[in-house]
Amino acid sequence: MKKWIAVLLAALLLMSAGCIHSRTEQNAAADNKSAETETAENTPAEQNTPEPAEPQGEADLSFDTVTVFGDPIDSKNLHEYDLVMVNCWAEWCGPCVGEMPELERIHQEFPNVLLLGVLSFSNSMESAKATIGDTGVTYPVIEPAGTLVNLVNRFDAIPATMFFDSTGKEIAQPVVGSRSYEEWKAIIEDLLP
Repeated sequence: MKKWIAVLLAALLLMSAGCIHSRTEQNAAADNKSAETETAENTPAEQNTPEPAEPQGEADLSFDTVTVFGDPIDSKNLHEYDLVMVNCWAEWCGPCVGEMPELERIHQEFPNVLLLGVLSFSNSMESAKATIGDTGVTYPVIEPAGTLVNLVNRFDAIPATMFFDSTGKEIAQPVVGSRSYEEWKAIIEDLLP
């Protein structure tokens, strides 16, 4: 009985931190082991405020794409916001979907923060659209394009959230794993100018 409870608790901890995705069949085992280690090390209790980001070289955030519903969107209007929050997620990832109502609350309460959902490693566009509807999300959810493709591909585990200033410069280390509204609010308030 104790072993069963320990296995259940370990599974719940991993689910609350994030979902793992392997990029290739050949590297599946290595990617999963690495992502499990990374996810376990970045649980909500251990990482509340991201560290400043290292410079990425080229322009950090630049895109010209469409939302999952086909509406055009680009990075030309980033200057209208004090902070840009980019959340990478997939419809099959329980922690990703679980935090979406929390992120919607952030979107509603912080009009000076541009919150973008980036559909990453998706299995089905129709399923993703249904998830967006089921969770009540109104912030834009986009397909990766431009520099977002490379930024998203840095992660083996999702949800993963990146933070940028109004010029598109990454300003903090990414947060891997899901967070509560209170945790997101504290991170955002710490990063706002």
